[in-house]
Amino acid sequence: MSDYAISVKVRNGRIRRKIAECGFSSVNELCRKSGLRPENIGALLNLKLPPLTRAGRWRRPAAALAEVLGCTCEELFSETQRTLALRDNRGECFITESELLKLSCRVQQPLLENPGDQLLEDADEQTKIEVIRRALDGLNLVARDRRIIEGHFGIGCEERTLAELALEHHVSYRFLRRRLSRAFFRLRGDRLAMRRSLLQAYQPADAMSTADEARVRQAQMRR
Repeated sequence: MSDYAISVKVRNGRIRRKIAECGFSSVNELCRKSGLRPENIGALLNLKLPPLTRAGRWRRPAAALAEVLGCTCEELFSETQRTLALRDNRGECFITESELLKLSCRVQQPLLENPGDQLLEDADEQTKIEVIRRALDGLNLVARDRRIIEGHFGIGCEERTLAELALEHHVSYRFLRRRLSRAFFRLRGDRLAMRRSLLQAYQPADAMSTADEARVRQAQMRR
């Protein structure tokens, strides 16, 4: 006999992860700061609109979303998702109490790398810095990428916006997005919990606004 009813909402996990990796707290924040239309991004996220047209071309909202997130459309959509269109992405299933307990055991929380089971976001600042730096050490990042990540999240230094980092390192906004996305992509597998910890423990500065991006372009043109 089923003891529990579980409501399920299916979304594109790749898009959700990319949004979090780029420092956006929600789809609304992403759309507000990038100029994308929430209804278009919502349709892609909720799998209501296939990103590929019948002619095999990427739809404009999908291409624009990939550009803002500093990645390719292929990274945002699996082979199946590229032509998938759900009438309804919500559903309900019934499970027994034993099945629920098994499911609960699979839920992972971002913990410190010690048996104390302390959430990293609740740890003191020095502990956060030490744990995150150990994770970054394992990535063997080049010095500039390391400084970009530490500056973006304020790890052991003053937190800077992407606009400030772009001027500081003499690079474009798109370049910064790509480097951040690449570093976070490498924090997968056995490092996935550390990536979650980083995003929860540190709240990056606001994403660069249109005005900020314009100032970066003007400053780079003057050089």
